[in-house]
Amino acid sequence: MIDQFKEIPIESNYNLPTEENIHWLQEHSKVTNIEDNFRIKALHSYKEIKLAGTLNTMYARQSVVLKLNQALEYLPNNFSFAIFDAFRTIKTQLALFEFIYNQQKELYPNLTHEDLYNKTREFIVNPSEISRYAIPPHNSGGAIDISILCNGQLLDMGTEFDAVTPMSYTNFFEQSYQINPEISEKRWNEIRINRRILFNTLKHVGFTNYDVEWWHYDLGDCMWADILNENWYYPSMENEIML
Repeated sequence: MIDQFKEIPIESNYNLPTEENIHWLQEHSKVTNIEDNFRIKALHSYKEIKLAGTLNTMYARQSVVLKLNQALEYLPNNFSFAIFDAFRTIKTQLALFEFIYNQQKELYPNLTHEDLYNKTREFIVNPSEISRYAIPPHNSGGAIDISILCNGQLLDMGTEFDAVTPMSYTNFFEQSYQINPEISEKRWNEIRINRRILFNTLKHVGFTNYDVEWWHYDLGDCMWADILNENWYYPSMENEIML
C-alpha cells in the first residue's frame, strides 16, 4: 500500500468519524506507554533539551498507540515510527512556548512582542490562552509529533522537527520545485514522497494533521475535533498520570 500512498497528494479531506468510531476512542482512552511496539521509538526530544515538566516515559491514549500499530501494518517491515513527543504536561507546554518564542526573538530581533507572540502561536498553543483550545492537544494524550524511520534512519522531511519556517507546512513540497541552494529538485521530490507516506498512512487510520507542522498528528483531541466538526474530544490526561 505504500506505493499508493506515495502517489496521493496531501489533502485534508478527512472522513468524518461515526458514532462507532467515537465509542471506540472512548473505550480505548487509558494512559499507555507509547513504546509498547518495538517498531515505535520514543526520541524524547524535550527531555533531551531538559524542558521543565518533561516526563521520563512517553505516554499517549491507548487509542493513539493502537492506531499507530495499525498504521505500521501498511508499511514495509524495515519502516518504523519515531515519536518526538506525545503527552505533554502544562508545565512543559508553557516552557516550550517560551523556548520557541525566544528562538524567534533571536531570529527576528526587530519584531514587536505582539508579532513574536503571534508567530510563536502558529506552531504551539500557549496553555494560558484557553479561548483557543480548552485542552492543549498534547495535554489530552491525543496528539503526537512523529516521523518515519527506514532501517533506523529518519526519512528526509525537509526540515528539522519543530522548525519554525514555511517549509514546515505539511503540503509545502506539493508545489512545483523552487530553485533552492540547499535543496535539489531530486531531494525536493523525495521529501514530497516521504511526507505523503507519513500523511496518507496516518490519515488512513483516522489521524488528522496540523497543517503548519508536517510532524503533528491528532486523534480524539480538540484539534482533531475542530477539523472534523466533532463535539466530543479527550479531556486533559494530566490527572490520570502519577506525576
